[in-house]
Amino acid sequence: MKNIICLIALLCCIGCSGLEECQYEVAQFDLNTPYEEEIDFAGCGDNILYYELNIEGELDGEIIIKNIYKFKAQGKIDTLIQGEYYSNKFYFKYKPIGPVEGKLKFKITLI
Repeated sequence: MKNIICLIALLCCIGCSGLEECQYEVAQFDLNTPYEEEIDFAGCGDNILYYELNIEGELDGEIIIKNIYKFKAQGKIDTLIQGEYYSNKFYFKYKPIGPVEGKLKFKITLI
């Protein structure tokens, strides 16, 4: 019985450790210019399940990320976007709407 409990505990540890995070921080760019980048996460393997896009910094203006998410702010921004994702390539797309000021940091994590 003791061996079975140890075996179950070992299998749980091995099964849960399969989720590895791969992170990438987008290089700084002019926030008044549209920006696109294809990020290759091939080193993470083929078992990608979802993504996290963390946006933080200062924003004065309006922007669109990935043609889906629209943000309008005057001041500090700290946002986390999550979703299912089944590819080891991530397409980051940024577009300002009108004049934009500030400094933003974009960090992408595939898990």
